[in-house]
Amino acid sequence: MSMESRIGVLGGTFDPPHRAHLELAKAARLELDLGSVIFMPAGNPWRKDRADLTPANLRYAMVNEAIRGLSWATVSQAEIDRAGPTYTFETLEALHAEHPEAAIWFIVGADSLADMSNWVKPERILATARLAIADRASTGTVPDASLLELIPNIREKLDFVPMKPRATASTNLRARLQSGVNPLTEADLPSHVARFIAREGIYFSS
Repeated sequence: MSMESRIGVLGGTFDPPHRAHLELAKAARLELDLGSVIFMPAGNPWRKDRADLTPANLRYAMVNEAIRGLSWATVSQAEIDRAGPTYTFETLEALHAEHPEAAIWFIVGADSLADMSNWVKPERILATARLAIADRASTGTVPDASLLELIPNIREKLDFVPMKPRATASTNLRARLQSGVNPLTEADLPSHVARFIAREGIYFSS
């Protein structure tokens, strides 16, 4: 199977997209010989009903800025364009229908695997894709009992991506941008993203 037929999907609100997102995508690509990684900004994330969620068009634009110069990365509007709440299983099934011969990996953090039994139809996620899991502790991650009961063979669908520990979180970055204290650096946000945020006045207090 060629690298072109091996696709990674990295979903999230990307509010904002930051270095840890890019590091995870790059690490998964190298570890799993992925031909491409699709960044998938959520349109109406059903589990993140935040009143202050940045408009989808701006989050999409920020991801485009984040992946500038990365020939292996693209950004999709599939979830943004979908009406109503967006569910991962629907996104992956639609991608599989478009690329029926491709192998698909859904790229997640270890915290997502721990929470996946609470997602909508996780068994359909695993029927369509493998999971590429960020393994920052180099110990692997064990699915919880609820997920194992729902998908008994889930361990056969897990691939761990070794990564260095990193504490970056979008929530923290938003707070720092809003407060103006402890300015962000290139280690936090790609420069293109930082300039876009400043130009559009995203997150800054009025």
